[in-house]
Amino acid sequence: MTSLRLKKICNLVDENSIVADIGTDHGIIPIELSKNNISKKIIATDISKNSLEKLEQKLIYNSNIVNIETRVSDGLDCFEEFEVDTIIISGMGGILIKEILEKNLKVAKSANSLILSPNNSLDVLRMFLLHNNFVIEKEDDVLENRKYYQILKVKRGKDYYRNDYEYLYGKLLIKNKSENLKLFLENELKKYRDIKDKISIQSKNNERIIEITNLINEIRGILDEF
Repeated sequence: MTSLRLKKICNLVDENSIVADIGTDHGIIPIELSKNNISKKIIATDISKNSLEKLEQKLIYNSNIVNIETRVSDGLDCFEEFEVDTIIISGMGGILIKEILEKNLKVAKSANSLILSPNNSLDVLRMFLLHNNFVIEKEDDVLENRKYYQILKVKRGKDYYRNDYEYLYGKLLIKNKSENLKLFLENELKKYRDIKDKISIQSKNNERIIEITNLINEIRGILDEF
């Protein structure tokens, strides 16, 4: 496995659990879980039959890869409650992950844990989790191919947030002073300062300038905690 992000996702899976990998694509995560004997059973699903066929071909020609079942499914539609212990959803937007969980909330809540790694809209996803009685147990992050990703391990429970930026950037990552988050925020700070300078020269859009100034101050406030 070459992706550090996917390796970190696998490391968050509880040993001997039954795992559902939603939107598995070529099945990299299920193969890794099987090869390393982490999971008792892995159900790899995708809305694309063609993607699953590519995974099935790999399984035919690799006899050492066992205990992987494939299903064509839209999100969690193919699952019964309590069928799996761990649900993995990664490589898609936070709003789509929210919609997948929302559509089959009873199935999501019947799992022991969710491992979620959205490409964007982390604040929307965290707000959904809070309002539906999920708590983020662990947060990890990675800078990979010049992009920043967060990985959330979630279980049922009550959570709380002190402010908006904890929804955006993750209160556990801030508390633990993640070096990856620090680098990401430093880049964000530079980006917004450059945007503010350009707007100040080219436009008199005071509302946008105020909005960006508030963002800059918010990021500086987080960085002050590191």
